[in-house]
Amino acid sequence: MEGYPLGKTGYFNAQMRSGQMARSELMGLGGYLVLTKQEFSEVTMIDYETQIPNNVSLRDDRRLQRALESWHPRFLNWWNELGPEGFSESEVYLRTAVSIDPGGWAHFDYVKMLEYRWGIFLAAPDPDRKISFGEDKGLPVWNQVPGEHRATLRRLIVTQGDTEPASVEQQRLLGKSAPSLYDLRNLFQVNVEEGRHLWAMVYLLHAYFGRDGRNEAEMMLERHSGHPDRPRILGAFNEM
Repeated sequence: MEGYPLGKTGYFNAQMRSGQMARSELMGLGGYLVLTKQEFSEVTMIDYETQIPNNVSLRDDRRLQRALESWHPRFLNWWNELGPEGFSESEVYLRTAVSIDPGGWAHFDYVKMLEYRWGIFLAAPDPDRKISFGEDKGLPVWNQVPGEHRATLRRLIVTQGDTEPASVEQQRLLGKSAPSLYDLRNLFQVNVEEGRHLWAMVYLLHAYFGRDGRNEAEMMLERHSGHPDRPRILGAFNEM
């Protein structure tokens, strides 16, 4: 898919001409892959004035914004219950994104992990990107998702998204045995990055897969690593 490295998997195309078209990075619903200077600035800079920091013009799509704002407290409850244990009141020196250019990822500050500003941060599209593997290797990346691959793509997003909170759950006690403060800080940085990757997957599910996507996003917080009745999708993330 065009231009958007999200978390650990996938590339997704973005149309940033308006809030509605900002949702086209997966489906490519009309528009072109040409950004004006202003539009490039909009996708590069992150809006921290909203409850959910983002660079996808979320405030222009009220329905999607409300859906994600409804999911947000559930995510925080999950983090509070199954995130790093014993450090909820500790201020940690963490990297936070302020823009998607290389310098924007280098902002550090002290913050309590539960107050970390997770959000939706997508990279600017690359109109010259080619498919790098498979039967279509070397061809231009898709601007639209072929209908015959929709179910498979959703499953890939769900499976990838499920690994992010699963990783945090598996590591929740590691902080108590960290050999140094350096290792402890790095562990917590990994944890909050896993949360950011989860937000990327949840955004795609909410924006492009309707009720099924919303249900899948809810289930990511219902499944737990090693749970006897609601385990994580991949077996490796159920080993505690």
